[in-house]
Amino acid sequence: MNLLRYYMNEIESHTQALTKLVRQYVMTDQAVVYSLPRISKEEEQEIIDDDYDVIPVTTLTGEEAVETGIEAFQDMYVFNNDLSRRFVQKYPGILPLSCPATIVEPTLTALNQAKQAFKQEVQKFDGPDEKFFEVHDRFNYLITTMAYRKIYHFNGDYKAFYFNWSRRPRVESDTRQNWLDKLERARATIPANHTRESWYALLDADIQKVSEVMQPKLSVRRPIKLRPECSVRDKENKMLGYSAGLPFILTGFTEKPRVTTLKDYVRKPPQTHTANWQLVVPRMHLYQKLK
Repeated sequence: MNLLRYYMNEIESHTQALTKLVRQYVMTDQAVVYSLPRISKEEEQEIIDDDYDVIPVTTLTGEEAVETGIEAFQDMYVFNNDLSRRFVQKYPGILPLSCPATIVEPTLTALNQAKQAFKQEVQKFDGPDEKFFEVHDRFNYLITTMAYRKIYHFNGDYKAFYFNWSRRPRVESDTRQNWLDKLERARATIPANHTRESWYALLDADIQKVSEVMQPKLSVRRPIKLRPECSVRDKENKMLGYSAGLPFILTGFTEKPRVTTLKDYVRKPPQTHTANWQLVVPRMHLYQKLK
């Protein structure tokens, strides 16, 4: 059997086993999942160009949270062509189970190991063409990053689970001339939301702005990879951060931990130390450093 197919079968089998355990042992009254809206293909390009403005969060509890959490563990494909396949769906939340860790740990360990093995096998392919043929032709509409996601298991007493939004900035620096060259090369590809004339006019304006800069280097300073995360505080007051792409599994606790609500995301002005940086081209998030 092809190794990719083997590891995918393992993922699906262990996911099904986990689903049965969750249904059997979940403490429904304590389950919570924060539902986020799906991104459409139409919204995808707007977010790439201009970032998120607002992400409304809906708090699900009880049976609704349990069913959404189970769906989250199974969610690896995007069949709807109207939905984005670049912005993967996130499912922050927590599902407390009444069973001891020894009941669920073997299944979770096997599932996470199968996910990691599948990822390593995918990464062996050279180039996007081979990867597409070997992976996406075999698993139609699979989103590999959704298949890779680890399910975190916490056992014992914890003081709190603080859900929040996190950003990881991307900084790319280059010479002024190289930025000008990139803008000139951009004439070759006209975005779908522009005519040739409007695109060239926009590039001409950006080129003019960059040409007037005196600094030899410029930097793109774009906040990217907005995602829900969770800071987990244990009984010794140690706190670690975890990605909250999937609901957490909690077992073996004697005291109910504090679980904070994930609030709506609302865009704030970028933190770029404005005393040291000046925005040159807003569309590109291109800055010059001031002396």
